[in-house]
Amino acid sequence: MFKSILVMFIILFGVTAFAQKTPILKELTEAELAQLEDRALILKTREVEGSAWPEITLYTLVEARPVEAMGIFSALDYQKDYVPNVIISKPIKHLSATEVLTEYEMHVPFPLSNAHYTHVSIVHQYNEDYELTWYKVESTSTEEAKGSAYFSPYKKVTLFRYVSYIKPKSIFGSLVKKIMLNDVQKTILSIRAHIETLKKENSPILSKYSGFINRAIKGEFVYKDSIDAK
Repeated sequence: MFKSILVMFIILFGVTAFAQKTPILKELTEAELAQLEDRALILKTREVEGSAWPEITLYTLVEARPVEAMGIFSALDYQKDYVPNVIISKPIKHLSATEVLTEYEMHVPFPLSNAHYTHVSIVHQYNEDYELTWYKVESTSTEEAKGSAYFSPYKKVTLFRYVSYIKPKSIFGSLVKKIMLNDVQKTILSIRAHIETLKKENSPILSKYSGFINRAIKGEFVYKDSIDAK
């Protein structure tokens, strides 16, 4: 019952960590890089005192440019169209050109009610590197959360690092820890596959949302029209 709930809390919730250019390549050993080049996913965890779930760090390589991978990962109004169980992903307010408040609804199996939550996501650029940080504003399901997605060029592809810490409200959190760890890996791989499919198809969706990133960094409120129309 709780399985479909857990993954999306990990992928879409968070609190902004201190954002800065990070040499994420140095966080990996030569052996780990070799695994990534073989299309593996590297998982690292750090236990957090008082929490049922650990901080998660995932690494993978994506066959797309950093701005393209960043664009799809951070496509706030598009997440509902490709992320499982997300019914609503609706930008509702610009706090600045690069900071957007987004409202979500996620399907939760009977007998539980659907989950409702909002968070602020923030776009960062550091030369060729891009990062999305996000933090929870309201949630029916988490006490604490923080996360970031970092995209850096590596050879002819992108090194993608995902970091998330979630403290669930549910008393069942510790019982589903292993399920959560397995499912978040599957979901990150699914996101990678979606980005790469759009890249191979030369999809206008990819160019649209990578364009959103560049325009937001230049100061444009890219979701303004869709927010004003609702």
